[in-house]
Amino acid sequence: MILTSHAIIGVAAASAFPSHPALAFSAALASHYIMDAIPHWEYDLLSSKKDLNNPLNNDITVGKDFFSDFKKVSFDMLLGIIFSFFTFYFIGFNVFSLPILIAGIAGGVAPDILQFAYFRFRREPFKSLYLFHYWIHSRNKKLEKHFIVGIFLQILIISLILWLVKYFITF
Repeated sequence: MILTSHAIIGVAAASAFPSHPALAFSAALASHYIMDAIPHWEYDLLSSKKDLNNPLNNDITVGKDFFSDFKKVSFDMLLGIIFSFFTFYFIGFNVFSLPILIAGIAGGVAPDILQFAYFRFRREPFKSLYLFHYWIHSRNKKLEKHFIVGIFLQILIISLILWLVKYFITF
């Protein structure tokens, strides 16, 4: 999934713990791994170097593609923050506290950000977190070439989760 989806779904998961930021962060973190286990579309990073034989050798290289990827990821993250604030703070979920909103966004995107920490440091605890993320991430690549279908499915999943939060989680 893309960071925008992870941020929104992370806040939705965090909403189950409206007065416990640490639990809210944990729920958002768990939501990331659950969503990554489902086959999904995501954009490629041109600076990503994959070793199909040994995922511990995967890397991000700094070069001309890195800066293009950085802009893409930053825009994706910014959209996630904007949509999360707009959805949960201004539309029908306005009983939310700002710390829970921030915990949900941070927990929802943390596993992807921690991958960059692994690429830089390549030691514990980043190694174990990277391996777990790699292990749980769907290997089903059928949606990889289908941008429109992939985005539509993420919007559908987000909508379903927001509906469940709105009607089944009491604030």
